[in-house]
Amino acid sequence: MPLDAIALSALAEELNNELSGGRIEKIHQPEREELMLIIKANRETKRLVVSANSSTARIHFTDKNKENPAAPPMFCMLLRKHLTGAKIESVKRVGFDRIIDISLSCYSELGDIVTRHLMCEIMGRNSNIILTDGDNRITDSIKHIDLSVSSKRNVLPGLIYFPPPAGERLNGEEASAEDFYYALCDAPEGREADRAVCDKVMGISPLLAGECIARACGDRNLSIGELTDSQKRETAKELYSLFQKVKNCDFYPCIIKDGEKAIDISPFEILQYNGRYTVCKTESMSDAAYEFYYLRDISANMQSRSSNIVKIITNNLNRATKKLNILQKELKEAQKRDYYRICGDLITANIYRIEKGDKILRAVNYYSENAQEIDIVLDETKSPSQNANKYYSKYKKAKNTELYASEQIKHTVDEINYLESVSYNLSNITLPSQLDEIKEELISSGYIRKEETKKQKNKQKSVFSPLEFNFMDYTILVGRNNLENDYLTLKMGRSNDLWLHTKNIPGSHTLVKYKGEEFPPKVIEYAAQIAAFYSKGKNSPYVEVDYCPVSHVKKPNGAKAGMVIYEGYNTAFVKPVI
Repeated sequence: MPLDAIALSALAEELNNELSGGRIEKIHQPEREELMLIIKANRETKRLVVSANSSTARIHFTDKNKENPAAPPMFCMLLRKHLTGAKIESVKRVGFDRIIDISLSCYSELGDIVTRHLMCEIMGRNSNIILTDGDNRITDSIKHIDLSVSSKRNVLPGLIYFPPPAGERLNGEEASAEDFYYALCDAPEGREADRAVCDKVMGISPLLAGECIARACGDRNLSIGELTDSQKRETAKELYSLFQKVKNCDFYPCIIKDGEKAIDISPFEILQYNGRYTVCKTESMSDAAYEFYYLRDISANMQSRSSNIVKIITNNLNRATKKLNILQKELKEAQKRDYYRICGDLITANIYRIEKGDKILRAVNYYSENAQEIDIVLDETKSPSQNANKYYSKYKKAKNTELYASEQIKHTVDEINYLESVSYNLSNITLPSQLDEIKEELISSGYIRKEETKKQKNKQKSVFSPLEFNFMDYTILVGRNNLENDYLTLKMGRSNDLWLHTKNIPGSHTLVKYKGEEFPPKVIEYAAQIAAFYSKGKNSPYVEVDYCPVSHVKKPNGAKAGMVIYEGYNTAFVKPVI
């Protein structure tokens, strides 16, 4: 998980600096397992999120408000009773574990000053928020853990609080480089090296373990058995150096992104991805956690909101694929039309030889190169002329079927390509406005019925803002959905601008603005790499990208959004990177 004990060390240091001496003014519980503390500190009002949700357990500052339930939960009411107006004495990490202790000074019911602790356990599915008194006795918790849940550690009001057992793993802040080396030597040879470090060292995530291995060995994807003795020693030195930075609070908070999608956060600079992902430094670990979980919440919300659209696209894709298979079978059958015509001609030519009741006509096929004999199946209940007409009717039907099937196959393939492009665009949305644009596109294409409501009538027109890159003083623009692709190519594009698109796979329209001179090869290559990255082939080693002037790109009448044809193009074979 992103918030390991090392990340929480950075967070605890920041929270202690920001909140010590502050007072809790308000307490909310917007979600079943999430608290929002409104704290006045250093003449500023700060919002602190503490979540014990199994998938998004975290603690960080936020500037977002959430709607609170009409009736506060019991745990929220208890915290308000004991902690409203409480002074924050300190915020610190407990031992070397994923626990933050917010130490508070507050008044008892008798007016005496007492100490309380809000223990924030950020431990994935075992996360919890626990209020204890000065004697370390549990007052209450956001989750109750009884014997039916765990036989090793119960969390219930009235019990003495003790942290989860740490096991026999090394405490990195107390370990030497030799300790780390011997721990690596003791790990099973078949175990992945990063996982082995997590098994042996307390509170470190696979990300940071992998970073130490990558810096020591050049590659994190190694097993313990693949590490040489010198590589184990170098890894041990990297681990020791990492924990020395933790002790000295020498942090480099950052967030790791794949495009606009946040995939991880770290309290130290990450070098192991070699440009595959973007590593963005943040002002604080709290900022990194806030952005990571905020983007994750948006992504989860987008996934929830887009589920109906995904279902519509999937159903239409399945229907179109099934239709294509049927049409291809019909086309294959229709290709026998010439055989039916030949049979009709040969029956007519040999009609004098056929008697009613014959089942087979053996005749010389004058249309073949060697004038071979063929057997023609006859309907014994029909006359010779009726048999001939039967084959001519089959010929005519097959000919019509071929014309219809060929035309329908083209339309169906275009529809499949379009739906796949929408599916690709939908998988990359990060904002509600982008989802609305895709929905608007599907309404205009007839896949979603338009609802006539006041809200829609008053709805503002979409404002398109393609992604923008700059390379060697050339502006490169990338569409994020099919409506934006149309706008980019047909409205923003000028005849001399360079247009790029991946060959035969869904992707974004890409445009390089013309500067009055021939496009340098490096600019074309970089733009092609961007076009490949923003396509369904982004994870492929290499992708073919077509490029030509915008003047060579046309939109056929009646074509769906984002669908164009082009000619006079060249093709680049590039690696999808930005």
